[in-house]
Amino acid sequence: MGPADGRHAHDPGLPRKVMDGAVFGIALLDTELRYTYVNEALAQLNGLPVEAHLGRGLGEVVPGIDVAAAEAELRAVLADGRPRHHTVEGTTAADASGELRWWHNAYSRLEDAEGTVLGVIGMVLEITEDRRIRQALDRARTRLTLLDEAATSIGTTLDVQLTCKELTRLLVPRITDIAVVDVIEQDERPGQELRLRRLAMSTTPALVKAGRWFGAPGATHSPQPSSAAARCVAEERPVVSNSPADEQMALEAPDADRVARYRRLGIHSALVVPLRARGRVIGVVNLCRAGDSPPFTAEDVELVGELARRAANSISNAQRFAHEHETALVLQRALLSERTRPHGDVECAGRYLPAGKTAEVGGDWFDSMALPGGRTLLVVGDVMGHGLEAAATMGEYRSLMRALAFQGWGPEKILSEAQRTVEALGLDRVATCLVAEIDPEAGTVTLAGAGHLPPLLLRRGLGTQFAELPGDPPLGAGVRHYGSTTLRLPPGSVLLLFTDGLVERRGEDIEDSLEALAALDLDPDAPLERLLDTALSRLSAAPAEDDVALLAARLRG
Repeated sequence: MGPADGRHAHDPGLPRKVMDGAVFGIALLDTELRYTYVNEALAQLNGLPVEAHLGRGLGEVVPGIDVAAAEAELRAVLADGRPRHHTVEGTTAADASGELRWWHNAYSRLEDAEGTVLGVIGMVLEITEDRRIRQALDRARTRLTLLDEAATSIGTTLDVQLTCKELTRLLVPRITDIAVVDVIEQDERPGQELRLRRLAMSTTPALVKAGRWFGAPGATHSPQPSSAAARCVAEERPVVSNSPADEQMALEAPDADRVARYRRLGIHSALVVPLRARGRVIGVVNLCRAGDSPPFTAEDVELVGELARRAANSISNAQRFAHEHETALVLQRALLSERTRPHGDVECAGRYLPAGKTAEVGGDWFDSMALPGGRTLLVVGDVMGHGLEAAATMGEYRSLMRALAFQGWGPEKILSEAQRTVEALGLDRVATCLVAEIDPEAGTVTLAGAGHLPPLLLRRGLGTQFAELPGDPPLGAGVRHYGSTTLRLPPGSVLLLFTDGLVERRGEDIEDSLEALAALDLDPDAPLERLLDTALSRLSAAPAEDDVALLAARLRG
């Protein structure tokens, strides 16, 4: 089918054969923007015969593009004669799939020899393939950027809730409008209904109501069996729901009553991806798109799935740490609650302060024991390491020191025998330890240390000073003989024993911290609990990186 004749075709100034044979589209439009000529290449691009164009406007021939924008460009060319370029996006009758296509158009004004405006010539080049390649490259770049960011921004701490929040913040708004992380309650028994706990939620500013309507972090819920979340957990695979009808949405939502609110928020598509770690599903990531956001694609599912796989390991590690942290803390508190009492002429107060919730429980302990002959033995120690094993080993050291305390030996002998027993038992964790024996009748205190910091001595009218200890190594280091030192301890004096968590801070010299402790306004006549409060509050302004154990003892009088 050859190109149609029009009045421009008879203008000797127009190279008709060139236009007819051009591989890109060419059209001539009159001053009313009606087609007067199109070549075969443009007819194929538009999916209509050449004759179907003539005498018709853009809106009649290619209604699938932004006609108003195209006509505005053409009228501007007619008005001022300046050529223009215009990228057009849309669909034509040539592609029944309805997928978007792109064209680059160039417009110039047509005039006769006297300068009379005849219309516009437009040249049309399809750039769909180039645009799709660019989009694919952009998506690949976005994917790599997100995966790279996930590697550095998810799992920065061992806090479960913060780890989940890091994931939702990564997803919104670049991939979705709403992102929620729900984890399976860890105490679920076989046969029980699925119960999820919401740990994190992020939304675009327009959807902040979603948090109030669908549950804030910390809330628990049991999704209906037909829901996308329940199916995702049961089948261990992503579940996608793009533009479902109300009936289908009612089945896929956690509960059917949410549909009206989903519609009110403009939510039209959802994606639920499992969080799988160590061979089991530990939770789900829920994504929702609303408003003008497009439905989820297979590429979206693949990308979110990869992000979920990476995040799941971090979330699982944080969960395991939280469980071990709590178990060790309960064990440690149980062991420290089994206290013995000093003699009545020695007043004692102890305090154990675990490190922040993102740090591991350590092996710190303290003890006070009334010995025969009116003497009182004080012990403070710190097992190397953290976690459940350190707490359990702390219990072994504490029991060992209690057993040795009643053999009638002095502090240096107690430590020497403790070292022999540690070797015999094969305990693989070393421990620092400070043993102090107060003899009220003699008015003295005998001290022996195993790699431990010296105690602080507070005496009326004499200020504060650290006791000097022999430089002996920790228990478990292989040295079998320990030394001791004996100091005067007048009535009313206070001895403060502590573990290194009180004075050690990253980036600070421990000598400076010890000087700061000695410089505190600690009145030996003040209640012991107040002295402990002062030491902890003044030296722990920043979060402690290690546990702290303190034991204060005052010789009455």
